[in-house]
Amino acid sequence: MRKKLISMLLCIIMVCAVAAGCGGKEDSGAKEGKTEGAEASDEKKDAIIMGGKNFTEAFLLSELYALALEDQGYEVERVFNMSTDTLAPAIQGGEVDIYPEYTGTALTDILGHELETDLDVIYETISSEFENQWGIKWLELSSMEDKVAIVMLKERAAALKVTNLTELQKAAEGLVLGDGVNFAEREDDLLRLNKIFGEFAFEVENVDYSLAYSCLDDGTVDVIPGLTTDPQLLDEKYVIIEEDVPVWPPQYVAPIVRGEILEKYPEIEDILNSVSEKLSTENMIKMLDEVVNGGEEYEDVAAEFYDANCK
Repeated sequence: MRKKLISMLLCIIMVCAVAAGCGGKEDSGAKEGKTEGAEASDEKKDAIIMGGKNFTEAFLLSELYALALEDQGYEVERVFNMSTDTLAPAIQGGEVDIYPEYTGTALTDILGHELETDLDVIYETISSEFENQWGIKWLELSSMEDKVAIVMLKERAAALKVTNLTELQKAAEGLVLGDGVNFAEREDDLLRLNKIFGEFAFEVENVDYSLAYSCLDDGTVDVIPGLTTDPQLLDEKYVIIEEDVPVWPPQYVAPIVRGEILEKYPEIEDILNSVSEKLSTENMIKMLDEVVNGGEEYEDVAAEFYDANCK
């Protein structure tokens, strides 16, 4: 009887020991798992600093590229509302990682080159010089362009048989140019037109730039300098006079990125290029119209466009 009791006690002790051993392994494994998880969560991507210029179109562009990065798990710090004179040195010095830039602005304002109208030459020049001087890469160009445009009422242009700048020069005498941006005095604007086509004998009327299209509407002026992304151009009563001889540098947009960022996160290039593929002058005009005339916040407009076109 005593032997049976001893045997039973030994069995109980062995079972408890095995159970305790198994329990200890599970606890150890759980602790190891938690440690590995904590280490994995510490391996977060660095925040990407997205720069942006100081006008509505630039806010929209930078926000779109920022949304694309966030959609792929990146943390993005937004630094918008900067002038080119501030933003270019910021990316050159590593204070900004990415921002959308314009080809013509990069050529003349940042690199200091003379005006050029051949897009291939411009893109090759700015790509190589940004890379060589600052280690900054130009990504793929979008088809969105914001450049100088000469605008008239379509009906008025048709009556004068004006479709291009050559024809406008011949019809210019007696026409009123509404100038709200010192267009008539700038070497790269009216004075440049005069050199290429011969003198445009406009009567120049200074106007408030924000009222330039209204001045066209009421007949105060016949011609205004505008931009190819002006929201007013959604109205078909306006027409851009064709630049039949190239005058101004192409102003297409692309993201520019510090090389160190692309070395660390090479997938960013495809993420940003995928947004550029969806951009066009036409859809930028529509987005600007929603902000400028529709009173919507640029963040909301950008998010709506991104969800509809870039997801």
